[in-house]
Amino acid sequence: MLEKGANAANVLLIMKKEYDNIFQEEVERILKELYFNPIPNQPRKIGVIQTEKRYIDYLVDNKLVSNLDSVREAGKWGLELLSNGCEVFEKYGGWRKYKRKVISKQERINRAKELAARFWWIPVVISAFSLVLSLMALLL
Repeated sequence: MLEKGANAANVLLIMKKEYDNIFQEEVERILKELYFNPIPNQPRKIGVIQTEKRYIDYLVDNKLVSNLDSVREAGKWGLELLSNGCEVFEKYGGWRKYKRKVISKQERINRAKELAARFWWIPVVISAFSLVLSLMALLL
């Protein structure tokens, strides 16, 4: 019975990793297409990309692209590559390295801030406990 539960957990873990890989490949494809194949004769890196909205939302949330509302068809999005999006290739050499060094780092910082706000009371309790112990040691 334990093996079945463990196998189910492994299958879910494998499925999550596959989904993450597919997601990251699509994000990388969008950025590469905007950086290397923009619409010609434009001062900015603009392109019309066929993809799903969740990828666009992810890129917009991370300030890599901006969504041009003027170009929106079924499954096609008008996008402009922002300076952070250009930095992916110019400074970091690719999406995987940029994600590891910038986005993952920011996610860890945000998670740490969230935990600090959630468990603010632990250092207070420890300080109060050590204060009580110090007072007891002085009195005894």
